Amino acid sequence: MSVFTVFALLLFAAVTVFALANPSAVVLRFAVWEVQTTLALATIGAAVLGGLLVFISGFVGQQRLRSRLRELQARLRDLESQPSAAGGRPNQDP
Repeated sequence: MSVFTVFALLLFAAVTVFALANPSAVVLRFAVWEVQTTLALATIGAAVLGGLLVFISGFVGQQRLRSRLRELQARLRDLESQPSAAGGRPNQDP
């Protein structure tokens, strides 16, 4: 298990303990939107939403890197298949 995974699990456990220790009712307001809920639900909901946003942004970044890697690998194959200007053959190490 990676250090990041252990850290994330410990952080999730801390948020859960905090949320369950604070079950009082709160009113959440955002612009014209208003909802009454418990502090526990609001805290856990915010943690889950934050985790999903981090996961999605990481996934998108990883897909961009994979696409770039495929482009560079194709370019490398093209360059390796072209004959060199000096010898008429691709460079080959002995």
